[in-house]
Amino acid sequence: MEWLTGYAVFHWIATWANPFCDGFFRVVTDLGYPTFYYLTVAPLFWIVDRRKAMGLFLLILLGGYVNTYAKLWVNTPRPDPALARVLDFRPYQSHSNSFPSGHAQGAVVFWGYLAWWIGRRWFTAVAVLLIALISFSRLYLAVHFPIDVLGGLGLGLLLLPAISPLERWAHRNCYTPPWAIAVIVGASLAITLTGDVALATISGSVVGFLAGASWLPQQSLTLNSSRQSIVVVILGLAMQLALSTSLGMIPPTQLLVTYGLVASLWVFALWIYPRLIGALWLRPSPAVST
Repeated sequence: MEWLTGYAVFHWIATWANPFCDGFFRVVTDLGYPTFYYLTVAPLFWIVDRRKAMGLFLLILLGGYVNTYAKLWVNTPRPDPALARVLDFRPYQSHSNSFPSGHAQGAVVFWGYLAWWIGRRWFTAVAVLLIALISFSRLYLAVHFPIDVLGGLGLGLLLLPAISPLERWAHRNCYTPPWAIAVIVGASLAITLTGDVALATISGSVVGFLAGASWLPQQSLTLNSSRQSIVVVILGLAMQLALSTSLGMIPPTQLLVTYGLVASLWVFALWIYPRLIGALWLRPSPAVST
């Protein structure tokens, strides 16, 4: 049990850790933050497959709810911050509970969904490798115990079978105002009752998505070249990053402000932005007389 819940694994890692691995696993662990997943979902929504991107987005958010409530319920502390391999992880460790690992769970959900979507053996192998690296990075950086990582992997595997039902449900129901109203009310109650900033962020994302899906006219982008696709992605991600940066300036105690801004960000990213691109850039060219 010492290897699962104690410090034995950190002492073993300390025997071979080095600055190169510090940098490598810091980069790897950044691939497991929700920001990375959200910034990946938006381009998939804009230029690849709206329906599957919607399913992925909702599965990520469902996983976020499951993980956050599990952490609040289990309420176990993280490893001693003095062990952190990267110094700026020390204050991070004091702001959330340890079990289960959100990185491990999110990696299984995100890369597992993409492996199912793409359906190629080589990509499945890449997905498994990334899941393993992201999960191990949490041990290397000493921000989770092994039992936390195993718990996150297990929860992620339990969520994967929801892929097809969630995608079908989203396609049938997410455009109906009654569902959007019900979710908005439920999400608002969740953050009010728990006072948790992670739930405020997740709930804002859900509300932004469903509000846009229910009340804003839909706009599918028909792009005629790779150049257009690249420009749409770069411009959209730049706007998303600018809006996301503003969120980092909000004190964690301002839950309703965070909630509202995140909702606005996703209304813009998934619904308003495609309409702007369609109206301002992709409108049919006037006929040229000869």
